[in-house]
Amino acid sequence: MHKNPDTSSSGNLCRCTGYRPILDGCKTFCKEPFCCQSKENGNCCLDQEDKLKGEKISTKLFSADEFQPLDPTQEFIFPPELMTMAENQPKRTFVFQGERTTWISPASLKELLELKAKYPKAPLVVGNTSVGPEMKFKGVHHPVIISPARILDLNVVRYTDNGLTLGAACSLAVVKDALTNTVSELPGDKTKIFHALLHQLKTLGGQQIRNISSLGGNIMSRKSTSDLNPILAVGNCTLNLASREGTRWISLSDIFANGVGNNTLMPEEVLVSVHIPHSRKGEFVSAFRQAQRRENALPIANAGMRVLFAEGTDIIMDFGIFYGGIGSTTVCAKQTCQALIGRHWNEQMLDEACRLVLKEVSLPGSAPGGKVEYRRTLIVSFLFKFYLEVLQSLNRMDPHLYPDISEKYGSVLQDFQPKMPQSEQIYQEVNPEQLPRDPVGRPIMHQAGIKHATGEALYCDDIRAVDEELFLAVITSSRAHAKIVSIDTSEALKAPGVFDIITAQDVPATNEFYYYSDPEIIFAKDKVICVGQIVCGVVADSDVHAKQAAAKVKIEYEDLEPVILTVEEAIKHNSFFDPQRRLEQGNVDEAFETVDQILEGEIHIGGQEHFYMETQCALVVPKGEDKEMDVYVSAQHPALIQEMVASCLGVPANRIMCHVKRIGGAFGGKTGKAGLLASVAAVAANKTGRAVRFILDRGDDMLITGGRHPLVGKYKVGFMNDGRIMAADAKYYINGGCTPDDSILVAEVVLLKMDNAYKIPNLRCCGRACKTNLPSNTAFRGFGFPQSVLITESWITAIAAKSGLSPEKVREINMYKETEQICCIQEIDPENLVRCWNECMEKSEYYSRKTAVEEFNKQNYWKKKGIAIIPMKFPFGLCTRFLSQAAALVHIYMDGSVLLTHGGIEMGQGIHTKMIQVPKSNISHVLNTYYGQTLLIRCLVIGKAIARL
Repeated sequence: MHKNPDTSSSGNLCRCTGYRPILDGCKTFCKEPFCCQSKENGNCCLDQEDKLKGEKISTKLFSADEFQPLDPTQEFIFPPELMTMAENQPKRTFVFQGERTTWISPASLKELLELKAKYPKAPLVVGNTSVGPEMKFKGVHHPVIISPARILDLNVVRYTDNGLTLGAACSLAVVKDALTNTVSELPGDKTKIFHALLHQLKTLGGQQIRNISSLGGNIMSRKSTSDLNPILAVGNCTLNLASREGTRWISLSDIFANGVGNNTLMPEEVLVSVHIPHSRKGEFVSAFRQAQRRENALPIANAGMRVLFAEGTDIIMDFGIFYGGIGSTTVCAKQTCQALIGRHWNEQMLDEACRLVLKEVSLPGSAPGGKVEYRRTLIVSFLFKFYLEVLQSLNRMDPHLYPDISEKYGSVLQDFQPKMPQSEQIYQEVNPEQLPRDPVGRPIMHQAGIKHATGEALYCDDIRAVDEELFLAVITSSRAHAKIVSIDTSEALKAPGVFDIITAQDVPATNEFYYYSDPEIIFAKDKVICVGQIVCGVVADSDVHAKQAAAKVKIEYEDLEPVILTVEEAIKHNSFFDPQRRLEQGNVDEAFETVDQILEGEIHIGGQEHFYMETQCALVVPKGEDKEMDVYVSAQHPALIQEMVASCLGVPANRIMCHVKRIGGAFGGKTGKAGLLASVAAVAANKTGRAVRFILDRGDDMLITGGRHPLVGKYKVGFMNDGRIMAADAKYYINGGCTPDDSILVAEVVLLKMDNAYKIPNLRCCGRACKTNLPSNTAFRGFGFPQSVLITESWITAIAAKSGLSPEKVREINMYKETEQICCIQEIDPENLVRCWNECMEKSEYYSRKTAVEEFNKQNYWKKKGIAIIPMKFPFGLCTRFLSQAAALVHIYMDGSVLLTHGGIEMGQGIHTKMIQVPKSNISHVLNTYYGQTLLIRCLVIGKAIARL
């Protein structure tokens, strides 16, 4: 064999191979005396393995010593030159003219009032947290927008003898700081309104929202969801309004006191500042808010309440109640408050107040936002809590005159203080005999972690613009089930920047894909079968132009019957996807005759959105010949993308190259639907001959794509008095949506894993995928297992209640104990299951914690705690065999580098990092040689790598 030794270091060549010694070789290759062992130190690379065994390996992902030391002088600061420039340059009005909107930023209050007189309908925008969402999501268009953020009169913070004056353009963060400073300097009697406002500002939006949203915008929008308006109104705050004709002061409560129709503010008026007065002696103010989350969530309902007592008594002199989230704006319970003046602060007053407020603040059953009964309950709950807060304050002032609240109500006045979650990441210990250079099993930082943190990691929409690139926006169905009568695209084609309209007629080959009895459809042709189904698309020179033109496409529909939206409606109309799946073992009917008790029930489980950080997106680039295309897509199933795009274009699959570098989350939502969306973009690229970028915004993504399957489970379970489950008969109906997608597979998983960790000797269950007029629901992490196990654990808990046992005891009794076949004929060894259960019970100190929870619940009337422990068995595998298969391709290059190709998609979970560890331990050191190793060495290396894969 011809040898090409490295002449630059020929003195160290291994005589038996003729090459420079390799790091990880076999000593049988080095039998000649003239080897690297002949060097002065006598060390051979073949002995390095034994030497490295004794080294200690850190299990940390990184060492802090690797970072550069902090130099405080190098911290980023705002450039002084820009600050000086802003201070010295003369104030002037800025005007920016767009295609449809003119944006004006005046430099003085006088200019602002002139502009407002000229454009009375123009909105004033500071933080854009109100106008912006309306323009984006509701299609509201403003020809002129005025930004008064630079006007000093609107940014004033002034402390006065009787209160605090804040400019309307002050951000909520500035407002919070000003209130905090005032509270720290003044006595408590004067700052009760300030405290109430601070209570709401803690959870209003998030810190980012509070940094930009303005106080004036919050007031002038008069939205029902405002957390501040009820407090400002009940606190008798006043507004300084200005117009070209002059200024005036009005009370904020006047805006809401006379209902929705009150038109106190004039269109040409500008809110300059807000005055928040000090509270008075004998006055109590409180704020209340209930939302789905503590921060970054609009309130379900909120309230501001204030009461003023006659000096030294509990007789009501003045009372104010304002609610938000009840009507279209802040609502005042004016009549209730007037009726209570002169009453003592006692339970009789509370009963009367609750009766009156429910009568006055009406909430019809069809009220927007739903949750009617819950919101009605909150109306009374806020009032009851205010009563207790004031009663407690009176008791603190004079314990002899005013009784303390009863012990069982004490917990209602304790604010819920969420604890900062603490976590610890523990890495599996590596066998000390493992070679230091072997990374398998060691904790290694995500290979792209630094790129993610710095923004260098490229995602689909980060790919640079291609020459003559077009943007695609789609027009979706507004009807759930209807015939398409006509599509009028004339106005859209006249819109600026529009290149073409894409419809079903432009699909060269396949517009429908059959995987089951019902097809997956690219473009709706004759009828639509769900809201959000793609009917056609617009390609334009920009994303904005494409969306503006898409809004001008007019589609005429003729409604069809039936419209099926729920599982119950699907069952009524016998609307299902075939095939039905069934699973049975033992003799269920006979077992039901021998059990002590039978439990029957029905559970409804809602759906869930994937809400991945990166929305669905695709970039399709025609190559210019033979209809070849590069498809860059955020998808979990590149092979399916290639297949669908090739089929819809009518070309061989080898002409479609699908690229997936990484995706920003998926959770199952970027499989089949991603293929349809990529096909839509590919049809557009094929028709126009140009690159097409198709990026869904969050609203369209959630409209077009489905999520986790809603499920209705009906069960009948037979069990003995000692908690042993003997038989179960269950039916599972999942809402599949308008096309099959992965619904049949999900229904199968629901059945196969419904037993969870429990042995059910007699079992009968069936699963049906319901065909409805909703966007197709698809794979979602857990793939049917969460819904199935939720139902199982629900009847486990019900059995515990009926048998008088604890839920964990029932779970222990029915858990798999011996090696046997489970209901889907898969053999299971429950040793790890039982060991894990016992270990969790011990390490969590479950029973001592449960005792503490029970003691807490006895002592707290309003707040309760709970604790539970649930085993879970998740057998690997799916009914479709190829979904359980995997393969890898290893390329070994002449320079010693390795290319590993595998079937996984990097979606943040670090699969590439793990895959890199496998060949690195077996190949990289062996291949750290120069050209032309012997064929024998190469075969050994490849064989070793494949064996480990």
